[in-house]
Amino acid sequence: MDFRFAAENASNASSGARLIDVSLQQLVLRLFALLLIAGVHGVAVAGTAVALGDPGPRQDGRLTCNPLAHLDIVGGVLVALFSVGWIRPIAIDPEQLRLGRAGLVLVVIAGAAATLVSALALRLVRPMILPLLPDTASALSFALIETTAQLSLWFALFNLLPLPCLTGNHLLVAAMPRRRDAIRKLQPFAAVLLAVLAAIGWVTGFLAGAQRMLAGPILGE
Repeated sequence: MDFRFAAENASNASSGARLIDVSLQQLVLRLFALLLIAGVHGVAVAGTAVALGDPGPRQDGRLTCNPLAHLDIVGGVLVALFSVGWIRPIAIDPEQLRLGRAGLVLVVIAGAAATLVSALALRLVRPMILPLLPDTASALSFALIETTAQLSLWFALFNLLPLPCLTGNHLLVAAMPRRRDAIRKLQPFAAVLLAVLAAIGWVTGFLAGAQRMLAGPILGE
């Protein structure tokens, strides 16, 4: 089986982005990977908030694995082009959570953990699935699994940062609850700034050390 295409795609996904250098095939794989990541991350964040007592995400239609309910246009484009991005923010009321502001911290951790566990699960099932498929399907599946696992790692790390737009935004609210509305108003400006930083490769450069530390146990690299 020819793994050159898969290896090239995985390398590009893990190296981050300093310039837009994504082939059409890689872009398609990243878009499929994005759908998987958005579904897992979104339902994990919403499900944790609901489990802790806030019915809001359920009422907003966010308690679902359907990635279309979670996708953010800017965040999704950044994932496809530059490996890092975000989903549409999930509104969570800390006053509804049984653990209060500490519940917001758990929500962020749950989102990152679910995304990382999904990457690990893909690596573990890969040897069992690929031998059952024809050569072409096996090569494509290998490329999709590698791409999804790599992007999941970047996505989880990025969204731990306490910044508007990201899931880590809830950490800001936990630390500064009285600034909740002000933080929400900063999201459009933060999106522009984060998009620029992702495009020039600053984000992946900043997270590269953490990514290398987790790549071994999570991705087997």
